Amino acid sequence: MAFVLVDSVVVDVLEPLVIDDQQLLGEAFLMRGRNSRNPYLVNKNGKVIKAYDLLNESPNGIGFNGAFGYSFLGEGKWVAKDLLYRYQLYDLEGKKAKVMESINLGLYSVTISFYQTFFRGLIKDGEEILFGIEGNLFDLNSLPKENRDKPIYYDSVKTIFTYRVKDQFLKQMNAYPATWEPRIERKYVGNSAPFIAYHRSKHLMAVLPKVSNQLFIYDFSGNEPVLLHEVTLRHKYRPQIIPEIAEEEEYTSSYPRFTGLWFVGDKIIVEFKTRIPEDILQSLMAKSPMRVDELPEFQEAKKKFVKTFYLVIEDGKQIGVVEGLSVPGMLDYTSESGEIYVNDNINPEVEREYNVFYRLKIK
Repeated sequence: MAFVLVDSVVVDVLEPLVIDDQQLLGEAFLMRGRNSRNPYLVNKNGKVIKAYDLLNESPNGIGFNGAFGYSFLGEGKWVAKDLLYRYQLYDLEGKKAKVMESINLGLYSVTISFYQTFFRGLIKDGEEILFGIEGNLFDLNSLPKENRDKPIYYDSVKTIFTYRVKDQFLKQMNAYPATWEPRIERKYVGNSAPFIAYHRSKHLMAVLPKVSNQLFIYDFSGNEPVLLHEVTLRHKYRPQIIPEIAEEEEYTSSYPRFTGLWFVGDKIIVEFKTRIPEDILQSLMAKSPMRVDELPEFQEAKKKFVKTFYLVIEDGKQIGVVEGLSVPGMLDYTSESGEIYVNDNINPEVEREYNVFYRLKIK
């Protein structure tokens, strides 16, 4: 099994771009400037349809600082999650239609990703819905101090959500499945949020705790998600027994956490990376605790020990493994039609005045 290069999408924009979303039918992309956070509407062949001028405080403006991310809402609208955590709705011309208030209980954490958008717009039973995960739906202070780094934490975190557009009705779900091994065994393995993914055509939801060997796949065509598959994930570099991980060990632990989750057509791919052994990393941190990643020895250790693997799942079973990508760059986006897009614009080997996204398929 391998990721095979099909072709590439070239976008004539100077600043580095990332793909936030793609239409199900029209196949246009919604891209985001990595530095500016400006949104771009781009057709499937890379032609810029519209470079929006919305980074301002005008009636149609998102705000000077842009948004955390963007997502289509059906074929004719898109949504911006602004820096005040509100959801602003636009038509394809860039006219603002609605502002949905923040769902946050407070500002307890800020998570920023160059590639990942933590919400998705979709149409379900004719209604416009936002689906996602939001850490600020949970206040750690709601737990007694002695329980904040204990397994009881996992029983309380309802941060997966749906948010209905027409009436701003919010529904919350527990982020850690009831049959996740550390939750059953009452084992604390850190407080990192799981990865989630949603298949808009089939209304499937996938949940992947980062410290785990389990993937949970749900039918979400009804009002509540119904568990379809609990997939056991295996690889020779993944220990079967999950260790307890204290809060202060989350950075140095050599446990190979999962680092990504995507629907790709009828399949799901799960990404993990091997890590620098704990004793080597601790010795490097002793040399430079604040800037360890700038040490030449760190870069050498990273090159030697950190490898990327992709587990491929179909029909509730793991069917293969792919080691690394066949092209330079980072996996940026995958589509319900089965395409994988690799972004080679952040640190390209050769400086360019345009963006390149490699389009791959699983074979």
